[in-house]
Amino acid sequence: MIKSFISLVKASALAGVGLMLVTAHVAAESQQVVKQPVKRIITLSPHSAEMLFAIGQGDKIVGTTRFTDYPEAAKSIPVVGGYNGLNIEQIIQLEPDVIISWGSGNSVRELNQLSSLGLTLVDSDTKTLAGIADTIIMLGELTGAQEKAKQVANDYLKQLQLAQAKYSDAPKVTVFYQLWPNPLRTVAKGSWVQQYIEVCGGENPFYDNPAQYPVISTESVLSVAPQAIVMTDEVGQKQTINWQQWRGIPAVANEAIFTLNADWLHRATPRSILGVNALCDALDQVRQQKLKPTSS
Repeated sequence: MIKSFISLVKASALAGVGLMLVTAHVAAESQQVVKQPVKRIITLSPHSAEMLFAIGQGDKIVGTTRFTDYPEAAKSIPVVGGYNGLNIEQIIQLEPDVIISWGSGNSVRELNQLSSLGLTLVDSDTKTLAGIADTIIMLGELTGAQEKAKQVANDYLKQLQLAQAKYSDAPKVTVFYQLWPNPLRTVAKGSWVQQYIEVCGGENPFYDNPAQYPVISTESVLSVAPQAIVMTDEVGQKQTINWQQWRGIPAVANEAIFTLNADWLHRATPRSILGVNALCDALDQVRQQKLKPTSS
């Protein structure tokens, strides 16, 4: 199975149709106010579970979804479902005070079913890198961990702002982001990963594709001659593309093919800053190559 990739593409298809979070922490469909601080939480995404652990509230999670695997303690939490569906009966039996849903990654039908059963849902559908801090603050308010949440959120934002400032005027690097090898899929405007590329001063040749996560041909990659090729260690990639066979691509000729941590780049968590730094470091290596003086 695929961890982050399926969720990313599904998010692309479902964006805008998930449950909305309102200021009083009320699920739009159920209109139930969350009793704060909550003590029993079900998380319906790996990112929301990771955020709760980041603010010291992971022990309140009584159920989560498949592939929730960070930190190590998250692996011992009972699993109530995943991409193929949720175990509604198990969720009811766990008697959660609140369910942290993911509007553009979970099934809308199942979210509505949970809401109709009187369960309270709060959405964690972070859309931007900066928005990660907002979600952390929200989870801190729900759990009574406001101070820790502010600390984690502020530290994350500070690091993000430093990266944005550092690369705001950096020379552009044409980068092809290989999201998936078969079919060959990349990212475009509106996608989660495109934000990383922009922060790091990258130029995405497929930015204007009408799909957020378009399927493309190897020929189209060859035609744009990227200076860098970035892929990840995403679990489930049984096939690969041997880019080395096309020595005419600058990224191949200059050995600028990078494999980065998928969770850092595909999950909206405080570790996203690690993804930003890793991608920026990779593109910096390309810039340094371009600036090297040529031998006489």
